[in-house]
Amino acid sequence: MATDTLALQNLLSRLVGQLLHGCRNVACRECMCDTGRRNASPHRSLRNYTPRSARAIALALAGGALPRKHLCVHYSSDAGPGTDLETGNDTVPEGSLDPSSFEQLLCDTTSIRDICHRSAKISLRPSKLEYWKQTLSPLLQRIVIEDAIPSSLLGNEQACQIISNALRACLDTVTDGRMDVLSYADTYIRDGSAYPPVSYANSHHPAKGWNVRHKVLDSFERGQDLLSLVCEAVAMRADLETQLQLLRSRPSRREADRARPTLLLLLERKLDLDHAANMQAIVWLKKTFILHWNREPSISLSSTASGALTMLELLKQLVPLDLVGGASVWFKLPTIAHNLAVVDVAESWTAGSPRNQCDCDRPHGSEGRLDGTCVLHMCQDQSSSSDRHHTDAVTKRQLLSTDLLFDTAQRALYFRMINHLKMQKAHSKAGKAAALRRRFPAHPHEHEPEDQVKYEEEHYLLLNVSRTNVLSDAYDQFWQRRSGELFRPLRVRLGESDELEVGHDLGGVQIEFFNLICKQAFTEDAGLFASNPITGLSYFRVGSLQPLHMFELMGLLVALAVYNGITLPLSFPNVFYKLLLGDYDLKLDDIADHWPDEAKSLRYVMETPGAEDDLSFSFPIEANGIRIFSHESSNCHTESDEFVTIEVEDAIPTTYPSADVDVEGLRWPGFNFIRSGTLVASPSVTATNKARYISSYMTWLAIRSVEPQVRAFHRGFQRIIDAHSLSIFITPANLKAFMEGSAHLDINELRIATRYDGYDPKSKYIASFWSVVKSWPEEKQKQLLKFVTAAERVPLGGPEHLTFVVQRARPTSLDHLPTSSTCFGTLQLPHYRSANVLDEKLSLALEYGLEGFGTG
Repeated sequence: MATDTLALQNLLSRLVGQLLHGCRNVACRECMCDTGRRNASPHRSLRNYTPRSARAIALALAGGALPRKHLCVHYSSDAGPGTDLETGNDTVPEGSLDPSSFEQLLCDTTSIRDICHRSAKISLRPSKLEYWKQTLSPLLQRIVIEDAIPSSLLGNEQACQIISNALRACLDTVTDGRMDVLSYADTYIRDGSAYPPVSYANSHHPAKGWNVRHKVLDSFERGQDLLSLVCEAVAMRADLETQLQLLRSRPSRREADRARPTLLLLLERKLDLDHAANMQAIVWLKKTFILHWNREPSISLSSTASGALTMLELLKQLVPLDLVGGASVWFKLPTIAHNLAVVDVAESWTAGSPRNQCDCDRPHGSEGRLDGTCVLHMCQDQSSSSDRHHTDAVTKRQLLSTDLLFDTAQRALYFRMINHLKMQKAHSKAGKAAALRRRFPAHPHEHEPEDQVKYEEEHYLLLNVSRTNVLSDAYDQFWQRRSGELFRPLRVRLGESDELEVGHDLGGVQIEFFNLICKQAFTEDAGLFASNPITGLSYFRVGSLQPLHMFELMGLLVALAVYNGITLPLSFPNVFYKLLLGDYDLKLDDIADHWPDEAKSLRYVMETPGAEDDLSFSFPIEANGIRIFSHESSNCHTESDEFVTIEVEDAIPTTYPSADVDVEGLRWPGFNFIRSGTLVASPSVTATNKARYISSYMTWLAIRSVEPQVRAFHRGFQRIIDAHSLSIFITPANLKAFMEGSAHLDINELRIATRYDGYDPKSKYIASFWSVVKSWPEEKQKQLLKFVTAAERVPLGGPEHLTFVVQRARPTSLDHLPTSSTCFGTLQLPHYRSANVLDEKLSLALEYGLEGFGTG
């Protein structure tokens, strides 16, 4: 390798020298020698090559079929009086840099300048890189596991050592790892560019600065092959471990997806890179991912791109979060979303659903169990054919399954497209049913009920609901509805019981409908949910006496809003969204927002030695005038799985503590209370088992005490939104942001998103309108938003996702108040005399017109 490098350096230096200075021999006729050119055309004016252009020509000749063909036989290094090739210093000026020429930019880099000088010291690091390429080769062999593991398979410890050392060898090639230089390179890598655009370089960086900032990019190019092999080795090894795990223990698909390969655990412990090396690796791995990405929404688990993504996920756990600008900034890759069509991503994610993958005979309905066995409806069949199917199903990795590449707004867009495709399919099926009935009329004796025919052939899911009984009317409307109808686009007719034909729903009425649902369902009298007066969050009411079908209805209504892209005026704790995503592994941070006192106490028990004294595995709940102490038991379900069985150690009335409670006589929907059959009290909490106590207490607090209600809610929710589609949000925080939106309204963003009808947006009157609105407190500004759009929350992505139109009212009587049409998101605003009158009239309209259909 060293011999080849020196030979190339000698060839290039000779070509550059003869192009710049010539051989000074009168007999020379070589066209690639300055002297030969001038001897061939003694009377013509010829251009003088600059060192930069000479290097470009030399590189082109060296890369040709006969690289030594144009060497001048008369030239020697001593013949060029204008250069000192032994020291590598040119006295000939470089000349101006043409930023539009990629060749000139390339030939101006330090690497090319060095190799074109014979005396420059060429680093022999490529030999070190080649060594690690050969060392990695055993990890790059595709191994087929049949009956036994091959004896030649390297152990995880050895594989981890090789991969970590090879990664360090790559990072050693980075010549300048300063944060400003890395940030400069990352700015363009994250957008998918190999190098910055020439216009930016020309206007911001002179030739010298341009060259300095490109050192890190040149370093990436030198070690790119080795880093690609490192990523490929990580991917292939992780994929191999997953296959071995499936063959050894035959776990469920859910367990296989969650299990982390041992290699990654070892790398997490042993990859002790310093801060600068971590940042260099992050930027370089992003470049590697883009280089090997197939431009598809999914990638092979054993591919180089998958390995680069795995390494990025690993480094995200190792990099401190207090970086300048935040750690998440360094992991962003917006070019991925820009290069993917929304429809392609949605279809790819839907195709990866367990419903579409599994071909076994087990049902995949909504069971609503909370013991972790079938929350995501994934098949648990242990037959050999199912195992083989699951092994094949994990060969692909969806890019959306990682939290690095897409932000919440992008995930929301893909989720809405998934639902839109479902709506389109359901809408089309209704049209086909109507066309078929018109073509083949049914026999008179075979007529179906008129309402059933109407519902089957209706293109939309139509609801006729009164404002006064919105919850009960919704229940009646959904009772025994066919599942296929729920996937059609929603249309709501909302009014009093004798005025249901009010307006046409183009979005605003839906928002008002769900606002009324939430308003009624979350009141104290409804008995469905309880609100924490301190945190303002709501959760399932412990010991609710409401029938479980009401919780199932609430789950269906919330899912219906999510399916139709409606932001709900809800405030649920993080644990609600974690359970909705099927994650039942609770941490203290998960309960801290809704149960701050309990979380604080449990954290004290966890961190303080001796704090567990006097505690036992007995968990209290207080509801319906009774304080119950539950005994920990693994018997979570009865045989029929209809009731949740709770073993009660003791039960005390809160009103008359001396009275007795008939535990078996308690009738709480979904619960079956029994006296504990144990004669011994609950085991005490010790230092060795307090971690289990804390976990059990959190589970009791957030799940077991309201398990029937949570189950029922999930049953209703999953009638419309399947778990796989919902898992596109990855984290509870993403899902919460999508479902709840934001309670904060930025009036400047609303002004930008506003459209006008009959008014000039640049007129003085519109300027006065926004001046008045800006002078209001935020609560009143949100009243205006609700008055016009019926929305109480700003959806994810900002007001631009709402329709807000300011229309000139006709007739333009100054005695009229402004009115609104929430159907169309339109404010009908008369042209008043002054800003004071505008303020007064608009304030009155908000006061009188907020409740109802927005016609104040």
